[in-house]
Amino acid sequence: MFGYIQYNKDALSEDDFALYRSYYCGLCKSIKQLYGVKATRILSNDLTFIEVLLSALNEPLEEVVEEKCMVNPLLKVTTRINKYDSYVAKMNIVLAYFKAVDDVHDEGRHKSMLKSLTKPFEEIKEEYPEKIQHIEQALEKINQLENESCNDLDLLCNTFGRVMGEIVSYDVVFADELYSLGYHLGKFIYLMDAYDDLFEDIKKGTFNPLKKRSQDEHFDDDIKMMLEIFMGDAALSYEKLPIITHSDILRNILYSGVWAKYNQVREKRGEKKNESL
Repeated sequence: MFGYIQYNKDALSEDDFALYRSYYCGLCKSIKQLYGVKATRILSNDLTFIEVLLSALNEPLEEVVEEKCMVNPLLKVTTRINKYDSYVAKMNIVLAYFKAVDDVHDEGRHKSMLKSLTKPFEEIKEEYPEKIQHIEQALEKINQLENESCNDLDLLCNTFGRVMGEIVSYDVVFADELYSLGYHLGKFIYLMDAYDDLFEDIKKGTFNPLKKRSQDEHFDDDIKMMLEIFMGDAALSYEKLPIITHSDILRNILYSGVWAKYNQVREKRGEKKNESL
């Protein structure tokens, strides 16, 4: 769905990479058990980060199993399951549902996906009514702003920040710190997504809040500075949490992985810019 909050494999030890993959595969397994194998296609690194984060913060009991891959039975994988998998799997469904709603509304795509996600989404909404209400209100606000061709980038980023704040804050004791972390990650994700999609949106004539800004001489550097501010705030929120377990993995994502992804996006943008000359 997003894919911007991810690890930098080159900077991870083999053991830490294997540990991360075990959480990824465990979350994939949970999604499959709850919603079927087709739903595993929606799994993202962004949500795996949340799984590792909540697990590191609370250090729950875990079940670690070597078994056949849920998607490719020819592969053998290690799955790591704990009490947070179900919650994160459900938040995967929530985000995928709203993405499908947008795709159907904007381009008429993914109607079958939306149909398959509607019932699970309604069940999750019953389980977490207040959280889903807040997410729904924020996303409706974003849709309204985008339909009005709003170019207030701070307002758009802040509104999506509320979405991720709600998703990450699944802890009673550290709810405020987790909300703050999620909020700033959400701002980063929204801006990265707009930056990544800019050429495609210009080509299609669809909304993107960066269209006017992209004509500025220092546009790329200005975007990087904003992204650095957002991730700096996210890192400050993370460092307030008493996390020792898996800290190398989480810091790899927050301090290195997101920028490895940014470099890929900026390199792709440079290639497309050259093609247009």
